[in-house]
This record gives sequence, C-alpha cells and structure tokens, in this order.
Amino acid sequence: MDAGEARVPESPAVKARDPRLRPYRAALWAVYFVIVVGGVGLVTISVARNLRVTNRPVRADPCFLPTKAALRLCLGDLEGLYREGNERAWALGTGMETADPLGSWQTWARAWEARVEDLGERCRLDGPATGPEAVARSELAAGRDALLALHRAYATQVARFAQEHGDLARGAAEALAHAREAVGRAQ
Repeated sequence: MDAGEARVPESPAVKARDPRLRPYRAALWAVYFVIVVGGVGLVTISVARNLRVTNRPVRADPCFLPTKAALRLCLGDLEGLYREGNERAWALGTGMETADPLGSWQTWARAWEARVEDLGERCRLDGPATGPEAVARSELAAGRDALLALHRAYATQVARFAQEHGDLARGAAEALAHAREAVGRAQ
C-alpha cells in the first residue's frame, strides 16, 4: 500500500458477492429488464391502438342501388344522430346523480360513434362518389364529418367538466335527493 492511499475500513455488514452466484444474478437482471421492457411495450401498443383511427374498407355490395330514396333515408338517419348527440350532450347534467356519469357518457359515445360509422358504410359515404348522386353523397359525408367533429368537441367538454366540476354536480344532485326525502317525510 502506498503512503498516499487511504485504506477504507470494510464494514462487517457488507460482504463481498459470491462469484459462484454471478450467473444467477445476471439471469435475474435479464428477467427484470425483459419484464420492464415488455410492460412498456404493452402500454405503448395499447395507447397506439386506442389512438389509431380505424378505416374499414368499403365493401362492394352488388345489391346496393344508389337511389334518391336511399339518400333521403341516409339524410334522415344522419339528422337523427345529430339530434341525439346534441340532446345527450345538453342533458348530461341530469345524469350526474349516477355513480359514474363520465363512464355512462363514454359508453353511450362509443355506441353512438359506431352507429355513425355504420351509417357511413351503409350509405357508402367513404367510397368514391360517382353517378348522379355523387354531389349528394359527398355532402352527406361532409355532414357526417362535421357531426363527428362536433361530437369530439362535446366529448372534450364533458371530460373537462367531469374533471373540474363533477364534484359540484354530484353535490347538487345529492342535495336535491336529500331535499326530496325531507319533503316526502313531511307529507
């Protein structure tokens, strides 16, 4: 030992690692990293699948006849979906008494979006618009896209409201329920 080197006293609690166990330690570290990387990979894949917009291929239906009556039915269905979306968004406050109002909104929203997607497939709004009804079909597609954009804005506002003011709405609903009980007992 050199005169300039200071010797660090070895603690009795710290023991040297047994070199015979090195392969097992390496195997455990490998398993640990595989689990961590696998978990991060699964979360990434899950998020990517959730964010991905699915574009279903347009099926060629030989029995489909693009008639004016079919276009009127498509327009009526689209207007019905528009009314339903607006009514549901504006009536959301009445559902705050439930245990999970945001969850019920999201369940309804997914079903509503599926119905809009089915309308697009049934009315051939995503396919190439040809023939005399091409302009009407492209306008229906534009209306559907605008309706979905409005729905996304509603969904954003619903999530924001639930996060920021959901407790106030639940408190108001609870106070009204207690008032109902008190009035019922008073009669």
